Amino acid sequence: MKKTVLFVTILLLGQLVYGQSKGYSGGFQFKGMVANNFLSGGTETIGLDSVQINNSQKFGYVFGMTIRKQFNKTLAVESGLRFVQRNYNTKIDSTFGNYNGSIDYRIIGYEIPFKGMVRLRASDHSYFSVSLGAQLDFYPSDIFNEDNEWQVEVRRVSWIQGSFLANMGWEIHPPNNGTFYVGFSFNQPFADPFVANIGLYNTPVAIANTKLNASYLSLDLRYYFEQKNDRPSK
Repeated sequence: MKKTVLFVTILLLGQLVYGQSKGYSGGFQFKGMVANNFLSGGTETIGLDSVQINNSQKFGYVFGMTIRKQFNKTLAVESGLRFVQRNYNTKIDSTFGNYNGSIDYRIIGYEIPFKGMVRLRASDHSYFSVSLGAQLDFYPSDIFNEDNEWQVEVRRVSWIQGSFLANMGWEIHPPNNGTFYVGFSFNQPFADPFVANIGLYNTPVAIANTKLNASYLSLDLRYYFEQKNDRPSK
């Protein structure tokens, strides 16, 4: 069922981008993410009697296609489909077992955003833009990783969640060469999407558990192909 929903969504978005409907512009997007240390992101420290655990979000990335519907020179809406990889590191310092090490793991997901955009002209061929909206987040599986002594098990709260989105950027429109976009993005899940259970290797009981907020800031890079007009030129 989950794979069917994603497959149908890909087909519908593909039809919008590559179909013959006028008034839409499609392109590609890449976002290099960093942990958000301001609102429940970044590094979290768990201190126990003989163990200290530091769980942190590392550099990740988002890649996919984006679709824009331009109503006029000021207002637009955007959607798309994106692949997202979040990378985490859990450092463990245990005096009980004289252990000091770390475990890396990654969380894979998909994003379908829905945003409204306001654009302000900066020059003859460029605009400043601000957009707000929400998105659907899909998480296809739980995560497990271990070394010889410790293990980390990450469980999804749900396979589908939601997030708040905000973007601010600058668009450059060279004549007949599409649109280049550079900006910054903020992603804040409505609820913590994961729970990480940390414990000794091959044991059913976790020594510590922590919620992963999964919010992030990112550098946002996009390219849109040349837009088709709603009305044919006279």
